[in-house]
Amino acid sequence: MSNKRVMIIDDDAEVLRLMKGQLGALYDVKGFLSGADALASLAEGSSAPQLILLDIAMHGMDGYEVLSRLKADEKFKRIPVVFLTGMTDEFSECKGLEMDVVDYLKKPVAGKVLLARVQHYLDLYSTTTEMGKLDESRLTSLVEPLTERELEVARLMAEFRSDREICDILYISMPYTKKLVAAVKEKLGLEKRGDIRRYLV
Repeated sequence: MSNKRVMIIDDDAEVLRLMKGQLGALYDVKGFLSGADALASLAEGSSAPQLILLDIAMHGMDGYEVLSRLKADEKFKRIPVVFLTGMTDEFSECKGLEMDVVDYLKKPVAGKVLLARVQHYLDLYSTTTEMGKLDESRLTSLVEPLTERELEVARLMAEFRSDREICDILYISMPYTKKLVAAVKEKLGLEKRGDIRRYLV
């Protein structure tokens, strides 16, 4: 079993059981039936996960509230979160993307697709937190800070990835990729993409 940790938050016990079964042989998986229990576990100092799969429509605290609390906590704000939900309307998807979830998977998700996406985001998290190619300490003084999604794009731009590569790596549309790249360039004051060299370690 890998030492990579995945947290699943879903108030459907059967869905939680199935996902833990699919991922448990490969990763250290913890499942919670409520956002409150998951947040309490994190607050108690248990090992933070490297990826969170989060349902939206839950009793009590919904996924949006859980995500907001994670993003407000300096210790957990950079953990990638994937919404895993039966909500298929455009409003819900756009709201999730605006809140900087890294992906929006619609239930039911085929086992192979779930495994591939989880592996992809665990690899991406490892790369973006350990390589340190982008000098992120210099980004704290920006007049308008980068969102979490824009920061992911900036890290890939620092590796001189093309729009197509960024699109494929982050599983986002090309129009959304171009919008994020343009926002990064504007906030960092880059005339052209190659100017990002100014922000490399």
